[in-house]
Amino acid sequence: MDDEELTYLTYLRVGELLSLQHLRSQPPHPEELHFIVVHQSLELWFKLLLHDLERIVAALDADDWAGTLVLLRRVNDVMAFGLDQMRSLHDMPPWSLQQFRSYLGTASGLQSVQFRELELLSGLREPAHLKALASFSGGQLPPQLRRRLEQRSLAEAHADAARRLGIRDWADFYTDPGPDGAFYVVCESLVDYDERWIRWRNEHVTLVERTLGARVRGTAGTAISYLERTTRYRYFPHLWDLRNDLSVRGGGELVDRGRAV
Repeated sequence: MDDEELTYLTYLRVGELLSLQHLRSQPPHPEELHFIVVHQSLELWFKLLLHDLERIVAALDADDWAGTLVLLRRVNDVMAFGLDQMRSLHDMPPWSLQQFRSYLGTASGLQSVQFRELELLSGLREPAHLKALASFSGGQLPPQLRRRLEQRSLAEAHADAARRLGIRDWADFYTDPGPDGAFYVVCESLVDYDERWIRWRNEHVTLVERTLGARVRGTAGTAISYLERTTRYRYFPHLWDLRNDLSVRGGGELVDRGRAV
C-alpha cells in the first residue's frame, strides 16, 4: 500500500528479486544457481549501461566534457564489474555445466537483447553484423533493436563533437591537443570503453572454450567461430588507427598484418 512504511526490502523489492531464480534441472544441480545469478546480474548492469550511454550521448552533444567523463568512468567501471562476474563462471567445473545444460533448451547469451542494444547504441552498425543479429531472431531485428538503430549512437556523437572542434587529422590532434585537452581525455576514455568490449568478447571466447570446448555448438546452435569473428569489432577504429600514424611519425615502420614476419 502507498502508506506502508518504506524499507530497504520494500524499496528494492528484494523478496521479488530473490524469487526470480528458477532452477530447471532435475534434480536441481547446485551450480545452476550460480549460472542464473551471474546472467541475471549482467542483465541488470546492461540496463544501467544503456541508461548511462544515452546520457553520455547527450553530454557529448552539449560539449559537456566533464559530464561525459564522469559518466564514462562509471560505464567503464561497470564493464569491469561485468567481466569479473563472467570470469566467476570459470570456477564452475565443466562437467557440472554438462549436467544441467540440456535443461537450457535453446536459451543462449546470444539472445540477450540488451547486449545487442548496447552494441548498436555504442555504434556497431556493420551490415554483416546486423544480418547476423536478424538471423538470431527469425530473419528480422526485434523491435528494440530497430529502435536503437534509429537512435543517435555514441560513435556518431563523438564524431560530430570532433568536427565541431575542427579535428580533421587525429594524429595531429593527439600530437598537440592544445586548448582541447579535455576532449583528448574523453577520447582516451572512449578507447578504455572500447578496450573493455574487446576484453569482454575475448573473455567470452575463452569461457566457451573452457566450459564447452572449442568444437561444440552453443545452445543456440552457433559455433565458436562466430564469437571469434566479433573480437575484431571496434566502436572507435580511428582512435586505434591513429596510433599507427604516431608510430610512423616517431620513426616506426608499418607492417602488412597479412604477411608473416
